[in-house]
Amino acid sequence: MARQSKSVTTIVDIARKLKLSPMTVSRALTGNREVSERTRQKVLRTATALGYQPNRWARSLVTRRSSIIGIVIPDISHSFFAEITCGVEEVIEKSGYDILLCHSRSNAERERSEISMLVGSRVDGLIVASVQPEQSPEPFTRLTEMKVPFVLVDRFFPKSEFASVRVDDRIVGRLATECLIALGHRRIAHIEGRGISPGSFRKLGHLDALKAASIASRKEWILEGDFSLESGREAMRAILRMKPRPTAVFAANDPMAVGAVYACRDAGLRVPEDISIVGAGNIESPHHPNPFLTTVDWPREELGRVAATILLESIKPSGEMQPTSKVFEPRLLIRQSTGRRTG
Repeated sequence: MARQSKSVTTIVDIARKLKLSPMTVSRALTGNREVSERTRQKVLRTATALGYQPNRWARSLVTRRSSIIGIVIPDISHSFFAEITCGVEEVIEKSGYDILLCHSRSNAERERSEISMLVGSRVDGLIVASVQPEQSPEPFTRLTEMKVPFVLVDRFFPKSEFASVRVDDRIVGRLATECLIALGHRRIAHIEGRGISPGSFRKLGHLDALKAASIASRKEWILEGDFSLESGREAMRAILRMKPRPTAVFAANDPMAVGAVYACRDAGLRVPEDISIVGAGNIESPHHPNPFLTTVDWPREELGRVAATILLESIKPSGEMQPTSKVFEPRLLIRQSTGRRTG
């Protein structure tokens, strides 16, 4: 004998039970002031008793709000972006919103498609760790024209005024390089990040520190990476072939720094005895039992919390999209991957 499926409770069911019109029930459920408090409470009690679940998408057609925030990050497996997402989630869920998370896979075209999909799904706002080239802010210019609220996190476009939450990447680069200079290193290579603001500004900070210490920068000692472990490994292999060989390396993020460490070990070299390496981002963080990598740290979860707070303010009925920016100060964490110059 076939089992009869349980029917879904609708607004019409509640209306019949209370002998009210469906419109009155709908208004009561959405908090419309045209409905008395007594009637509203009666509707809410009956809705709970009947197991009513609101249809979010149908409701969004009426209210023009979905109560969903879209998030686009480059790498869902990267602990750095996972921590940012946790910070966003903490604030968003307390405010009654849900999250729709998208993974661009560090691909600018895929990111644009994800943003388009989220906007088409009527999300109320977006938080994006963009991989668009630094000189190509067009997707976000378009969002501004469409009046879609958004906040950039860990990224920004220097020539555009968009809401953003980030670390001061120039100071990140300066702190990392100053650490190596203080240890006596003068031949310092840099593995830069490709195309986006964290990479370009960390490189500027690196050059700032060299200039302040009267150390000449050498073009061949700056190699391009793409923020991945493998690109750090490949760049380090090139560094190890140089003559004279740099005695220290600043990689623009921790995965590239880890790749550089692996390349040194592959070549039979010791870190830091033969070469010192500094990263940025503190991906080992407190989650690793024996953090090894000297790095530059900043509060990723707090980046997410602040980005979410700014976004929620802008999507309030009385809110406006303001190009609000919050810039965090980084701090240096000295560990085992750096040591005094010995040669």
